[in-house]
Amino acid sequence: MMIVVAISGLLALTASILFWYWAYAPTPKVPSLSAKLSREALTVGAEKRTCWKYAPGALGKQKVPLVIVLHGSGINGVKIRAWTGYAFDQLADQYGFAVAYPDGYQRSWNDIRKNAPFPAKQKNIDDAGFIRSLIESFQVSHNIALQQVYVFGYSNGGMMALRLAASVPGLLAGIAIVGANLPTPDNRTDDIQAPMPRVMMIHGTKDPIIPYDGGRVRFFGKDLGNVLSASATAEAIAETHAGPKTIQIERLPHLDPHDPTSVERKTWSQGEQKVVELYGLWGRPCRPTNDSQIPKTDGKSEQRFQRRP
Repeated sequence: MMIVVAISGLLALTASILFWYWAYAPTPKVPSLSAKLSREALTVGAEKRTCWKYAPGALGKQKVPLVIVLHGSGINGVKIRAWTGYAFDQLADQYGFAVAYPDGYQRSWNDIRKNAPFPAKQKNIDDAGFIRSLIESFQVSHNIALQQVYVFGYSNGGMMALRLAASVPGLLAGIAIVGANLPTPDNRTDDIQAPMPRVMMIHGTKDPIIPYDGGRVRFFGKDLGNVLSASATAEAIAETHAGPKTIQIERLPHLDPHDPTSVERKTWSQGEQKVVELYGLWGRPCRPTNDSQIPKTDGKSEQRFQRRP
């Protein structure tokens, strides 16, 4: 019994140290951008919600895509903007799209998990309605293309992105999620109602909170229920698209020979259309897969993925 208590205490201490490191790590400097960040207040039902907007100065009057960035629990839109190194703003300047950084209700989202112990879940906040209102606002102010709305979600935000993709058919053209797997059916608030949009997943095999191989999720002593594995999540999403699919596995090349990690990309395709891509970040030792079964890539089209806390 004492050993169990000691291990639990050690895990809690480790999680606490990691959390405070993430919270207080030096914030990157704001780069040179073509426009300034603006703040908008929206009323959804009885709740007043806020969102931070970035729209490049050269967008003009043509229809443009919108990328919505959903933060993890405990932070907000401004913090996830900094944590991602202002990369979305820089990409918006380069490729011509608008970016939204909405604030979750009391720094949380009412995501797809039944057992998520967050304020937004406990109060059953209409976050799907908030995102729809946000899209409508951007359509008026920045003439966005409704067929090109994308969501990036991290952790709790990734779970919220999964809920949007599963429960609001046709709302999104695609989602990208980091550190988020589908809950098991008994822990899921929403069934998948239609083929989900294109999905990109990024998940580390050593994730201490959302287990790569699935199972029980615990955070600071709170039980958040069970999730599927990353691979089973991708498979479940792919199966929402009827018809035969092919699967390709690739080990991506190292750009830094001293990097002890490796990245494996698993792609589910239907004809020429990719429906799901799973990027697994493997620590040492690498994935126990026969290398002869994994086709190598030349890496010319790959950009370096730098791990950050």
